[in-house]
Amino acid sequence: MQSPLLVHLHHRLPLVLLCCTAVVACTKRPETAPPEPPVLPVTTTTVTRQNIPLQATYPGIVYSPRNIQLNARVEGFLLPQVKADGAIVKTDDVIYRIDPRQYEAAVLAAQGSLAQAIANRDYAAIDQKRNEPLVGVNAISQLSYDQIVAQLTAAEGQVLTAKANLVQAELNLSFCTVTAPFAGMIGASEQFEGDVVGQVNSTELNSLVQLDPLWAQFSPASTEWPKYQDLLAKGPLSVSLTYDGDASLKTTGQIIFSDNQIPTSTSTLMLRAQFTNPTMLFRPGAYVKVEVILGTLENALVVPERAVFAREADTYIWRVKSDNTVESVLVALQREYNGMLAITGSIAEGDRIVVDGIQRMKLGARVEDTTTKPEQPEPVPQKTP
Repeated sequence: MQSPLLVHLHHRLPLVLLCCTAVVACTKRPETAPPEPPVLPVTTTTVTRQNIPLQATYPGIVYSPRNIQLNARVEGFLLPQVKADGAIVKTDDVIYRIDPRQYEAAVLAAQGSLAQAIANRDYAAIDQKRNEPLVGVNAISQLSYDQIVAQLTAAEGQVLTAKANLVQAELNLSFCTVTAPFAGMIGASEQFEGDVVGQVNSTELNSLVQLDPLWAQFSPASTEWPKYQDLLAKGPLSVSLTYDGDASLKTTGQIIFSDNQIPTSTSTLMLRAQFTNPTMLFRPGAYVKVEVILGTLENALVVPERAVFAREADTYIWRVKSDNTVESVLVALQREYNGMLAITGSIAEGDRIVVDGIQRMKLGARVEDTTTKPEQPEPVPQKTP
């Protein structure tokens, strides 16, 4: 038998549930609209038109037009070095000296031999002149006279030999002084004071390299040569050279030479540009970036390079619409120049695009332009009369 209390609750339960449902329904909060997305601060610029140089860029290597070994051409003891290693020298500057005493003695000996030969020749000439009329009157035999003439001829030959020996002796003496045949920089010495030079394996003293002007050699593809040939036919073709990737170290030059054949192994054609190097910054063997101006892309639409972003295999820019929301515009890249990109696409001159802040952008985002505007000068207060 159920308790009277349980029976009472059993009959009252539907009413209690109904009341609870009504209370919950009355206390439910009304739905609210989602908050508006935040406004993103960005900097912008406008699309402009410019003439963009058409450039081709190649890796290049610096060469010297003249790079020689300074050699000892006579044997002897090396005297103190006149120019220090690494010195900048001018044409005919003395760099090394070899002990000249034995060669000075050889010059004196050659001079003595020449004097003796000249004396013998002069005596033979006098003898021939004295005996010439005697042979006509048979005072001497023709055989004797022929011998006198032969002695004169031999004496003249001895003079020539003595002169040649003197020239060689003077030449050897001059080789004791090693001078610079052109202006440049000497390298590290191979021989030092007191060494016996001029023998086998001891002839090389140093190197001398011309540093101004220099050459930069680079090799475009052979398929590019017709374009270069047309441009070179119109006049000198200028190049810009950047030192080993450092954009702050630049110089300019002109193409002065093209090779006469295309190696089948590379299918490239070597070109040579010459440039001045007054500061001696560039050195032979250095790698350079060679930029050649091949024309002009006229009236191109340009934007800052940092305004362009990639999405998969395509490139885009964010364009700001009149309601300050953004849309992405597909563009194609044509050329890069000094941090600017020439582009084509559904874009027009004067369109406003996002430059900084593109990483946070999404389609339809609202932006606030925080581009710094030039400060307006404060008005000058007017003096009251």
